[in-house]
Amino acid sequence: MRRVSPLILVILCLALATSCARKLPPRMEPTAQETFDAGLRDYSQEGFAPAMGKFERAVAMSPSFVEANYYLGLCAWKLNMLDHARKAFIDTLNLNPNHIQARESLGILSYNLSDLAEAKRNLEAARLLNSINPQVYQCLGRIYALEGRCPEALEVYQKGMQADSSYQPLRTEYENAKRTCGKSAPTASGARHWKKPRGGKAGKPVTS
Repeated sequence: MRRVSPLILVILCLALATSCARKLPPRMEPTAQETFDAGLRDYSQEGFAPAMGKFERAVAMSPSFVEANYYLGLCAWKLNMLDHARKAFIDTLNLNPNHIQARESLGILSYNLSDLAEAKRNLEAARLLNSINPQVYQCLGRIYALEGRCPEALEVYQKGMQADSSYQPLRTEYENAKRTCGKSAPTASGARHWKKPRGGKAGKPVTS
């Protein structure tokens, strides 16, 4: 049997490898939507740092991707990057002024930061959009109470209880306000010490 030269074998192997490489489809980079979906999976498992990286990439690929901007804000908030969160919520609202979750989130975040003017503007907008988040009404009621607008504060608290009757802190605050509103000047301490929002589904802006 005739032996094949080692050089010929090498050439044949190289030719075969080249042929196979040509037949492989080009590797596709993830789309903005695929990157966003991967971020959502991380977010749902409380992997906020990796999720934030994916949402940032999705926004870089598609700056008009509304939900990617919004979730970027949520992750930044969870990671206590508050300026970054605020910017992401504003970017979301620039793309969609009626994005209710972004309105709610920006309003509550601004309240936490004691920026009551911006908080009031966004919380009132969320109210007009028929928000069902009781924290929206709690924060807005407190702002009205600070302004000495007791009837409006009580009305807002009642609206919040109608939206979510299970949110006991709002009911407690409403009962306290009925007894004390207008009798003494409230302080802004609530704005400084307001609890960081809870975590949950995307439909509720401050939930994990």
